[in-house]
Amino acid sequence: MEPTKAELLARLGDVPALVEARGLLRRRGTSLVMSQQREGAGFVFAPDHDLAAAFGAPEPGLAEALTLAARAAGVDRGHLRLRAAPEVMEEWCAEGAARAAGVVEVFSWGGKPEALAAQAARHEVRVLAGGDPWVDELPGPMRRELEALESWPAAAVAMAGGEPVALAYAFVETETLWDVSVETTAAFRREGFGACAAAALMLDQAAAGLAPVWSVAATNGPSVALAKRLGFVPAARWGDWRLP
Repeated sequence: MEPTKAELLARLGDVPALVEARGLLRRRGTSLVMSQQREGAGFVFAPDHDLAAAFGAPEPGLAEALTLAARAAGVDRGHLRLRAAPEVMEEWCAEGAARAAGVVEVFSWGGKPEALAAQAARHEVRVLAGGDPWVDELPGPMRRELEALESWPAAAVAMAGGEPVALAYAFVETETLWDVSVETTAAFRREGFGACAAAALMLDQAAAGLAPVWSVAATNGPSVALAKRLGFVPAARWGDWRLP
C-alpha cells in the first residue's frame, strides 16, 4: 500500500460514517486528491465507480483537481459522484461547486441474529465464493457489478425456482466493517428475496468478525425500509452531489 494511504488509514476511524472512504483507500485502483488548504482533508477517487469519497472537510477549490483526476482517468466530469459531510456539501453548493445535491443515509446494524436467521430462511440462498460456477448463472447486470470490483467480494444470492434472483455483496470492506449492496431482479422485488440474500451474507460476515453498514440515498424509500426491516439504525448522513 502507498505510504500516504497507509498514513491516512491510521488516522481515520474505522466507523460506519467512513466505511466507504476507508474501504476505497484499501484498493490499489484508487488515488488521493488532497486539500492544499485544510490539513487531513481530501477525497479518495475511485475511477472504476465514478466516485470520490471525502475525509475531513475538503474545500470547494478542490473541484478543479477532481476534474483533472477524472479527465486523466477517462471519467466524464458530469458523471463523477462526490460524497462528504452535509455541511461540506452546503459549502460547495454556496460556492457554486456542486449541483444535484442529495443526502445519503448511513445505517449501522443494531438487530438480533435470530431475526436475520429467520429472514435468511425465507428462500433458498447460497453464499458465493470466488470462482463459484453459480456466478455464470447470475443475470448480466449482477454479474457485471461483481466483475467491476477490484477483487472478489463477499456475496450471496437468493434463488427462486433454482435461479438467482437477488444478489447481496460487500461493495467495500474495512478492518471491521463492510458496506451492503443489494440488487433484485425487477420481477421478484417486494417478495423478500433481497432481504434473504442480505441476511444470509450478514450472518456469514459476522462469523468473520465483520459488521454491516447500509448506505442509501434518502429518497430511496424501499431500500431505507429494507434496512430498517433487517435491524439497521441511523448512524450518519452524507451529502451527495456532482460537479457543475
